[in-house]
Amino acid sequence: MKFLIFITSVSHILGIWAFPKESDIVKSEERIIGGNPTTIEEFPYNAQLYVSFQFWCGACIISPKWALTAGHCTYQQSTSNVSLRVGATEYNQTANEPVTLAEIYLHPLYNDATLDYDMSILLLNEHLIFGKRIAAIALPPCNVVLPAGTMATVSGWGRLAYEGDDPTQLQEVTVPIVTNEECAISYSNDTGVYVTDRVLCAGYEEGGRGGCNGDSGGPLTVNGVLYGLVSSGVGCAEAGFPGTYVNVSSLRSYIASVTGL
Repeated sequence: MKFLIFITSVSHILGIWAFPKESDIVKSEERIIGGNPTTIEEFPYNAQLYVSFQFWCGACIISPKWALTAGHCTYQQSTSNVSLRVGATEYNQTANEPVTLAEIYLHPLYNDATLDYDMSILLLNEHLIFGKRIAAIALPPCNVVLPAGTMATVSGWGRLAYEGDDPTQLQEVTVPIVTNEECAISYSNDTGVYVTDRVLCAGYEEGGRGGCNGDSGGPLTVNGVLYGLVSSGVGCAEAGFPGTYVNVSSLRSYIASVTGL
């Protein structure tokens, strides 16, 4: 709880959106800025993660019984407190029955101060029935380095502007990959965002398109493959500050060790 209070005070100064929103006091999960409305049929691997029956984060379906999200979305949460909603285009979808969790595998090296190793693997209590609205996203090979400028797609139910409105439905936006070296320079001046080998960066230098509060744990994909999970950033698609994502390829061996995938 001390850390959440610290982040809240820093976020008022820097506009950092790394954490799921619990109320107007704790602001987080990113939402899509400068994107377009879309449907779950276009992104059937997107899921909504709820904590205590409140929309909390995004998540990604990777098999009928496994999903991924950002580690900070489940930090200090129990399986009895967390559930998924799948197959819904609408924001804050409560019509569909929640999918409960059997286990949460927070990466053992997760660092709540730096958000390094910011990944949780979710084991579902029931197998999902796949169809047009529910499906898995492909996982990348280990240790792939995406070239700068590669266009990636981010999707989620995050806010439409920093401290702005929630969307009525799923949103998507396309952003270019930025090298970690360039990204680290952007975040070098005590921003509270750390660029490690477990981080992938993407965004436009001029800003205007990217994630915002509420998208944490949601997917960044290239050619139908999951390369990133929304993690953190400064502001929402702020000029000069690329969004940072969990580098799924760099943690591929961990995913395999837990899931067998």
